[in-house]
Order: sequence, then C-alpha cells, then structure tokens
Amino acid sequence: MLQKLLSGIWVMLVCAHSLLALPESDITPFMRSNIDLATSILRNTHLSKPERSGKIFAIFDSVFDYTLMAKLSIGAKQWESLSSEKQHEFTKLFEMRLKNSYMEKLDLYTDEKIVIKNLEKIKDTRIHLTTHLMKNGEVYEIIYKFYKTANAGEWMIYDVDILGVSIIQTYRTQFAEILAKEPFDQLLARLKEPEPADTKKAPQ
Repeated sequence: MLQKLLSGIWVMLVCAHSLLALPESDITPFMRSNIDLATSILRNTHLSKPERSGKIFAIFDSVFDYTLMAKLSIGAKQWESLSSEKQHEFTKLFEMRLKNSYMEKLDLYTDEKIVIKNLEKIKDTRIHLTTHLMKNGEVYEIIYKFYKTANAGEWMIYDVDILGVSIIQTYRTQFAEILAKEPFDQLLARLKEPEPADTKKAPQ
C-alpha cells in the first residue's frame, strides 16, 4: 500500500504546476481545480510510461527546489565543505534518485482519491499543504512543505511528509550512515548505481 500511496504524490505535484506564480490565497483553489487533470495523465492508457513521467517531470521541476533538498539531505556543514562542482554533481544525482524512485511507482496509481484538507501558514516564509489520499476506506496523510524564496517571493517545495515521515529526513539518515564510514565520493558513486531493492520500501 505504501508504494501506491507514493504514486499518489505525483498527482499533487502535477497540480502544483505554475504554483510559483500564484498568490498565497490562490494555492488551495488552484490545486483543487487541477486534480482531475493530474489524475487523467496517470490514468491515460494511450500514453506510455515514459510519456506520462515526462509530462509530470516537466511540470513539477518548476516547483521543487532540488538544490535546497540536496543540501538538507546531507546537512549544511557537509554541503559547505564541498566545491561548487561537487555540490552541482550531488544535486543532479539526488534529483535523479528522486525521479527514478517515483517513476517506478507510476503504474501503481489506480483509483485513489486525493483531497486537499488544509493550507497552514506556519510562518511568513513557510506553508504546509495537507492532503489526504483515500483508498478502500483508508485515509493517508501527505503534507507538502513550501518555503518562500528570499529573492522573488516565489513558493517552492523543499520537503514532503508521508504518514509523518519526512522524505528529506529519510535520505539524511541514509546518507549520514554512508558518510560516517566512507568518503563523499563514495556516496556519489552509490547514487550513480541502481537503487537497492530493500530501500525502495522507504518513503522516497
């Protein structure tokens, strides 16, 4: 069920298209109005899996701050110790790992229903969008965490909580275990390899 839950996240990401251009008051109605469009992409049997994933990636790339997510996943101290070239390489590999992890789950999305429950402004620069994914009478909570950028005041996603578990914290724990025993270049090498089967059960 967790894998099907993860596949439902993509629906909400598709709904987030153009969120950067929206004022805060329009976020919730915009997301609601685009749920049908998002689910139609995932359920469109005329589109191949690469075509569906391509449409989705093209949309959510504009709302995910991969650089910040990469930085948070290894911690500020480790991040600042890296050269700009290493930071860029790690960010691209981290982005690829995220995309590959979710692309494997696109076919699992079937008849789940997603409902927006609450938009909460945690502080001036943080907003949490709480959604419920419903399947066979069960309700699963997914929270999308947005931050307001300093330069343009745009809203971007920096983390997602699935059933109370942070995606970023999950990766940070995994990466910390590796970096405690191996140099950073070895982490880069691991990210270039296919994801081990046993880690696919984690909320990634």
